[in-house]
Parts: sequence; C-alpha cells; structure tokens
Amino acid sequence: MIHQQHHHVIANLLHLLAGGALGLIAAGLANHFGGRSADRLPGESRWPACVYCFRPFFGQDIIPLFGWLMRPDTLQLPCPCGERKGLWAQPAVELLGFALGLAGMYLAGWSVMAVPLCLGLGLLPAIAFIDLHFGIIPDELNIMVAVSGGLWVWLSGGDIYTALIIAAALLALGLFCALVYSSWRGKEMLGLGDVKFFAAAGFWLQPEIAPWFLALAGFTGAIVGITWQRLGGGKESPFAPSLCIALAACVLYQLMQMP
Repeated sequence: MIHQQHHHVIANLLHLLAGGALGLIAAGLANHFGGRSADRLPGESRWPACVYCFRPFFGQDIIPLFGWLMRPDTLQLPCPCGERKGLWAQPAVELLGFALGLAGMYLAGWSVMAVPLCLGLGLLPAIAFIDLHFGIIPDELNIMVAVSGGLWVWLSGGDIYTALIIAAALLALGLFCALVYSSWRGKEMLGLGDVKFFAAAGFWLQPEIAPWFLALAGFTGAIVGITWQRLGGGKESPFAPSLCIALAACVLYQLMQMP
C-alpha cells in the first residue's frame, strides 16, 4: 500500500511538471518568435534576433529556461550578446508560463486535453509582454490561442459549435468597439490585434463566463491604464495584458468548476 501511494505521488508530481514544462515551452518560444514578428521589418528574417545589436540568436539562445540560464552573468539578466543588462521580461514570461501550465495540469488532471490547455495558457504571458514592449499582438499568436482553445474544447468533449458562436459574438463586439465606438469617441478604444484576441478567447470560454471575461478585462484594463500613465507610458495603454489576465483567470475558474 505504501509503495502504491509513493508511486501515485511521483506520478502526480511528474504530471504537474509536464504541465509546467508545456507552459514554459509555449511561453518561451512565443516570446522569441512573437517578439521577432512584432519587431521585424518587411523582408527581414523571422528568426529571433537581439533587439539591441540585431545579432540573430543561436539555437541555444531560444531554448526555454536554459536559453537565459546558460548566458554569462545570468543573474544580471543580459541579452545574448551582452549589450544590455536587467532584461527581466524573458525569464518572467517563461516562469509565468510554467506557473500557468502547472496550474492548468493541477486543475484539469493528466489527460490528452491537458496538452492544448497548458500550451494555450503558456501563450498568454508572452502575448501580454509583447504588447507591453511593441504595442501589438502578432497574428500568429492570436491564431495559436484560437487553435489551442478549439483543440481543448474538442478533446474535452465540449461543444465546438457553441465555442464558434462565442468567438463570433466576441469578434463582433470587438469590431464594434474598434470601429463604431472608437469613431464616436474620437480615439482608438480597441486595436485590431485586441479584436482578434477577443475572437480567439471565445474558443476558451463557456457562455456564462464570457461576460465575466469582458468585465474582468475592463476592470484590470482600468488599473493597468492608470498605472501605465503614472509610470510615464503615455495616454494609451496596452490592453493585451488585461485581456490575458482575464482569460487566464476565467479558464482556471472553469477548470475549478469541472466535476
């Protein structure tokens, strides 16, 4: 009996670490390639490069976690070329991805559906930080959020048609805010990247949770906006961090309600 309990504990621990690893990998790769997509000029390579010296990354530079642990003077958080120090975004994104993947695995349990769940959750920190740094959500990452959400619904036995309806409804709402409401207010209320994220988020949300996603995104958006202005970031603050916080909270809440 003791041996069986010990084996059960080890299996659960390995499952949790696997979920964290999936979130870590998604966060790290999305941050490197998504950041490059947001920063590159037309005709430039899609391979990640240092934004300070423009040197293309080596293969080991983009390995999640180890990509920055293996750099000289790791504790100073340097870029791969060593031109800049104190670059906390990459390790922060990857550690947040690990935490979200681990939380997703803990709440959902080990199953096939946990793979797109943990990968999708891992994308959110990368999206938030890319929007903070570059003011854009790359289309590739929005597509990956939608695909991982659709796979999660399908593998968990959910209704994919309901997910499509919610995605379409959030897309319509986003377009209204971006085009109609922005025109009425005389300033951009929602970027097109945020609109696409609305649609991608719809694949993850149950009908009764979607309004809470919007409410939480608006509430956290107000807090982020005030903080952004006080830190000298300008009048228009990035909305993706608030959207990612709201989506992660809603998905984890839905997992907690699952039987």
